Amino acid sequence: MSAQVLNIMLVDLFRSAEAMARYEKEPDAVSAQYGLSDEERERLKAKDMGWLYTQGGVHPYILVQYSFAIRYELPEYLKQLQMATGQTGPGH
Repeated sequence: MSAQVLNIMLVDLFRSAEAMARYEKEPDAVSAQYGLSDEERERLKAKDMGWLYTQGGVHPYILVQYSFAIRYELPEYLKQLQMATGQTGPGH
């Protein structure tokens, strides 16, 4: 699937508590409505932020907003992105 669709889905989720609640209850059904691939669905359910950024093509602003919406721990988010990109932060 295209990165554009994945980005749109995540924006829809973090902008709407109703959409997020439905996704939390039925992630496969909601993902299917957007036409996500099996891998995209699994990586999203696994909260694989590094993959979503590097392979899924999710825009960093959208990804961080989504992570805030799902109350994902910021240190874990940063760790996953650093591992996926090989960057260790400022002054690396």
